[in-house]
Amino acid sequence: MKKGVILAVSALSLLIVCVPLFAEGGNLSAGRTLGMGMEVGFPWGGLVSARYWFGPQIGAEGIIFAWGDLTDLVGTFTGRLLYKLSDTDAVDFYIAAGATVPFSSYGESELILSGAGGIEFSFPFAPSLAFNLEFGGAFSTAGTFTMAFGTGIHFYF
Repeated sequence: MKKGVILAVSALSLLIVCVPLFAEGGNLSAGRTLGMGMEVGFPWGGLVSARYWFGPQIGAEGIIFAWGDLTDLVGTFTGRLLYKLSDTDAVDFYIAAGATVPFSSYGESELILSGAGGIEFSFPFAPSLAFNLEFGGAFSTAGTFTMAFGTGIHFYF
């Protein structure tokens, strides 16, 4: 377990250092609008994600995580607003805030409000692809406050 964590941190550090070095001059995220992919987060889950950038700084994201069948569907839907703080050639920094709503036939009603800071990495060898990491906090209407963490990958059309 410890070796796996060290390996993951080392790979992430290498990625953070190397991506800007290989940037081909010019902003790799310029002109992005619709992105489809997957976003996984704690504590709210996640799977299928769609991002849309309305302009260079403002965006929105919808994330859905569901399982079961049509008669017993369980899952969560997350809607978030994104605001880009910094837009460099290969790495963008943004903040995200939104809410997660569970849905099920059992009538769960706990709402989770979350806020996070994110880093989105663009790849010069695949300019339509972006990888992101997010850290922040989440507050549940059940009265709990917890750390929020997320990661995802999106393909921009």
